[in-house]
Amino acid sequence: MSARRIDGAAWGLPPDWVAWRLGMPEEAEAEARPLCADERTLAAVMAAVRRFEAIAAEEVPGTVASALWVPETSRRRPMAVAALRVLVPPSQGPRWDLEGTLQYARTSVHVPRGVRLLDVAALPSRVVAGESVLQIVDTAPRFRRRLSREWAWFILPPGTDRTVMVHVESTEVQHFDEIADMTTAIANSVDVTLADR
Repeated sequence: MSARRIDGAAWGLPPDWVAWRLGMPEEAEAEARPLCADERTLAAVMAAVRRFEAIAAEEVPGTVASALWVPETSRRRPMAVAALRVLVPPSQGPRWDLEGTLQYARTSVHVPRGVRLLDVAALPSRVVAGESVLQIVDTAPRFRRRLSREWAWFILPPGTDRTVMVHVESTEVQHFDEIADMTTAIANSVDVTLADR
């Protein structure tokens, strides 16, 4: 029997996250309005939503949903960004198993031009939707001290050759521990619906 396709993927986010499905940024406004102190803050958050939507639509294939962390009502810049993605298997063969995914997460990190790779860690794990690998990547722009951390959960749901990814990124160093805990909760909330091909 061949592997089934992923018909849908959903996640649960803490209440101070603004979430929307790809291609529907207007969904974000209803969630952002009660989190923003005034119209100027709301406008700034919605500008961030539109920027992130454009990046996800053009540069991040497989994105099905996006989110911004807005825990402070007067802050105009989100403290973290997140994307939920469905990844197809590599063109040369079937989806990686846990060991293959772990190897990929340890060795294959895309670093944009002008950015320094500082550290990479990859850990096997298990979440509600299946076996998983957590990749943690620290980078910084060249000639600047601003640290960025990315948490990428590669989730391997049974019964399909697709991989689900929860990707979270932040530059708010003082909140990294809190964000790490949230990424674990978000990864554990992922719900995958399978369908016959």
